[in-house]
Amino acid sequence: MKHYTLFPILFLFCLFSHAQKNIVKNGGFESDLQYWNGSSATISPYDKKAGKNSCLINQFTGSEWKGIDQTVNIPKETFALECSIWIKTDAISGGKEPYNAGVMTVEFLTSSGKNISYENIAQIKGSTAWTEYTKTVLVPSDAKKIRIMLALAQTDGTILFDEVQVNKISEEEYHSTVQKKTSEKEQKTIVKVIEPVYFQNGDFENQLEYWTGKARITDKSHQGKFAVLVSSPANEWTAIEQSADLPEGAEKIHISGWLKAENIVRGKEPWNNGMFIIEFTKDGKNKTSEDQLLGTVTNSTEWLYFEKTLSIPKETKKFRIMLALSNCTGNLYADNIQIKYFR
Repeated sequence: MKHYTLFPILFLFCLFSHAQKNIVKNGGFESDLQYWNGSSATISPYDKKAGKNSCLINQFTGSEWKGIDQTVNIPKETFALECSIWIKTDAISGGKEPYNAGVMTVEFLTSSGKNISYENIAQIKGSTAWTEYTKTVLVPSDAKKIRIMLALAQTDGTILFDEVQVNKISEEEYHSTVQKKTSEKEQKTIVKVIEPVYFQNGDFENQLEYWTGKARITDKSHQGKFAVLVSSPANEWTAIEQSADLPEGAEKIHISGWLKAENIVRGKEPWNNGMFIIEFTKDGKNKTSEDQLLGTVTNSTEWLYFEKTLSIPKETKKFRIMLALSNCTGNLYADNIQIKYFR
């Protein structure tokens, strides 16, 4: 009887382990640079996030692309990919373009290696401690391979990479928002992710449903069919917003999204530009803290990714997401606004 009782448990465990398998080879650089292409990187055994090694790329002068890459097949029945990486930087100065930074980029390819699209997973400037960057991306219907690129994208500075992971997500898992993370190597306490219940339509695929304010839908999206466009010809506050309840027991909130600027001319004050803001309140009216700026853009830019994890102030029951032109003119695009809650 014991044999038959344990078999289903072991079978489910095997299925779960298989679903969580990292498709990147040597993502922790424990086997030096095996499976990675390019000659721009070295192995660092002295500064790493986990294991015995990390990958180091330096560029003291100049603005060349210096990076390594790895191409892998996308497993069958993959609807989305959960990408994650740990990165540490030192004195990355950037350049003329937003993408002149330390980056992890995923390129989707056909079976013959033809480019389909790019997805930016991380884009960092300046000096930062070891930080984990994660993003879940949908797989294009004709994609059969991905190329993972780790680089200093035409900028000087120093960058270290470690724990590169790309995990398969099925369509069922994606639509039921089952996204669980564990940090096995650091043996951290498992943090329970409370799936978003109240905040909805952050990707604007349902047009302006659940949002209020002055804006329109555009097909110039970062991902999917649609994005939102907030536009103003005058120096006035023009915004779109969504209010939502916080799930009971939530202690932290992670907010992320993509912004793009088109001819945004700053107003009289330095903060008069395109803005991504969160407001915390007790009841929708009485604030529990100062508004938190999540991202800002001005002039004209490509799509830029912003994310923050914030502790939820005491007595907070509600929050409001605002995408605004703050007393400035131009066009602000936004897409893929995502909210996650943590205990």
